[in-house]
Amino acid sequence: MKTPLSPEVFEQTIRQTLPILKPHAFPADLKETLKLIFRSKDKVVDRERFNIILSSFHLPPTRAAFFRHYFGDKIEDAESLKASLLRLAKDCLWHFGDIRRGYLILNESDDIAGFIASHQFNVAEFRDRLEWAVIEDIPPSDRGYLGYVSGERPYQQRKLLSIADKVIHELEQNAQEYAALNASEVTSRILKKLADKEREQLMGGMKELHDLELFESVSLEKNKAELARLRKEVDETIKKVELLKETAKRNQMHYLRNVEMIDVYVATSMRDDKEYLEMYSFVDATFSDHDIRPLNLRYFDPTLCYCDSRIDKGIIECLLVRCAKVTIYCAQDGDTFGKDSELAATLCQGKPVIVFVPTENNDLERKRKLEKRAQTFREFHPLGLQVGLYDGVARGVIVVRSPQECARMLKRILTNSLEVEFTFEQHGIVLREKETQSVLRVMTGWRELASSFWHNFGISEDPKSGRPS
Repeated sequence: MKTPLSPEVFEQTIRQTLPILKPHAFPADLKETLKLIFRSKDKVVDRERFNIILSSFHLPPTRAAFFRHYFGDKIEDAESLKASLLRLAKDCLWHFGDIRRGYLILNESDDIAGFIASHQFNVAEFRDRLEWAVIEDIPPSDRGYLGYVSGERPYQQRKLLSIADKVIHELEQNAQEYAALNASEVTSRILKKLADKEREQLMGGMKELHDLELFESVSLEKNKAELARLRKEVDETIKKVELLKETAKRNQMHYLRNVEMIDVYVATSMRDDKEYLEMYSFVDATFSDHDIRPLNLRYFDPTLCYCDSRIDKGIIECLLVRCAKVTIYCAQDGDTFGKDSELAATLCQGKPVIVFVPTENNDLERKRKLEKRAQTFREFHPLGLQVGLYDGVARGVIVVRSPQECARMLKRILTNSLEVEFTFEQHGIVLREKETQSVLRVMTGWRELASSFWHNFGISEDPKSGRPS
């Protein structure tokens, strides 16, 4: 049952739909104006009548294209008025960050549908592309060798074995000197003959030489044989690492050659084998999901790349953030300045960000920390809300807890099918993604702040570079 329009219903619908409009924002003569309009037997509002009401709010009249797009030919009941106002408010908040500002801009457009379409992704372009098969695979269990920390392990092991060789050589060359000493004295004397760094590395790596009685003269032959076996094993591992790095360097090159077409950048920080395996599992599960596969996406998989220079690596990642359409930020146990910067930089460009916070079922303390982090990002984390440098729109992130949820949200972003809810919080407006309840847009209800913000935002478009003389 539709609610017929009347002066009281019309005003009450506006107040309930847009409570951000404070009582003092309503014209003193609004009631009288509405009574005059509804004195006619036609209890509807067309564009002419709507513009009379707008003039009471000191707003310019709607143009025909604008009124038709949001209200049709006329407003006939309270339900359609509310739906139209919500649709308008969502569009204004999504694209312009402010309802009044959005109205003034959209009202000047002769093709609002075209304007909105021009700011959406072209799904056909994703699906119509040829298969992208230039990235070479690397076995998941081997990807940890590409890390700056985990990849150095075999080289550190080779250095450790070289120091152990020095100990064996010392015992062989000075057997008589050590024969009269007990084990503790032998150990102490040999360690003193090593350089400080060698001594520190040997003592720190003794666990890796657990099968060796390194300072025992009677174990010399056994130790020499074991060291020879370990050296062969380490040398083979290093050869393997070098081949893996060459493959990963080629992958990095191919990503650069196709950077203009990269759809999704995955921002992560990986130090050891465990983190590489976790990221492989997440990326693979997300992009092989049945919701995502049909989109034929180009995505940057950080577990398949290697770059010798950290300077180059940083520049590459900045370029990927600039070119990709979406960034997926992986909130791990320990985050980094670089990854946080990538999240902020993506939002500041006006691009969507998905934050993946993993779940934990075994470690209760880790589970508690991850739940807290997810909640922090979902609400108003300082990094989870950034103002676009080009348009001033305050944007938030979508928080997900599983690869399947990530794939679902990514599909909705790229197919322009996100569902949002309009809520009023902290005397402002918040647009939340319906399923995850993540904050996507905010608008302040403090008119002094809004006025100051929009009057001054454009002034700082060309800041000084601070370049030294």
